[in-house]
Amino acid sequence: MNRPTVRASSIVVPEPSTRIPATMYRDLRAWMLEHDPDAREMLEWSMCTAPPDTPEDLAHEVIWIILCAGRSAQAARTIATRVRAAMDAGRPAVEAFGYRAKAAAIDRAWAERQQDFDAYQVARATGDAQALLDWALSIPFIGDDTAYQLLKNFGSQVAKPDIWLCRMTGFPDKPRLPVKVRFPACMALCEMLASASGDSIAMIDSMLWLSANKGVLTVSAQAGPVSFTPRVITARPIM
Repeated sequence: MNRPTVRASSIVVPEPSTRIPATMYRDLRAWMLEHDPDAREMLEWSMCTAPPDTPEDLAHEVIWIILCAGRSAQAARTIATRVRAAMDAGRPAVEAFGYRAKAAAIDRAWAERQQDFDAYQVARATGDAQALLDWALSIPFIGDDTAYQLLKNFGSQVAKPDIWLCRMTGFPDKPRLPVKVRFPACMALCEMLASASGDSIAMIDSMLWLSANKGVLTVSAQAGPVSFTPRVITARPIM
């Protein structure tokens, strides 16, 4: 029997309910809350995300997103502690983080935090989601995927179309599809699960990502079937 699909131009996008049924998400959510201390903290955090109150709050979040790109959250947390200590001591980020281009972007984010904050406020005042996205994309080392992560952390109900969520949606790692295809499909999956569960899109995105990080929700690089496999969690805590 053919799998139901939704067509986006010439690209076939699997129907969200064929990838992660609502019953799987509810079982996954309950299991994670019982067995992984990070899960409750992450869900509570996802419920409370909001626009930054100060330039410093904004800069710290930008720096966190820059550090997260291309590495596990556990590794990013370790590096972030060193970078924060260097910044507090007035030293350049490169003394704590050897990726020179990213270190320079971190130094810029801190030095120009007021300008970034003012620009964010202007974009937010428009009430236009595209204006906020354009603002995020204007920041060095914030890319197509991490722009959505940054906006989610600032209270927007969006999903980050990263490699894990794209696999869950039904997109293999290669060829890497443009974000204009990946993002709507990832949102459709999260919207379906949000409607069925009562969780927000940010909560859904966070729970799916955390479950993949901890090895409980698995899917191949070829975007095969998504499996919920309860197991002993050996990955380091994140929160």
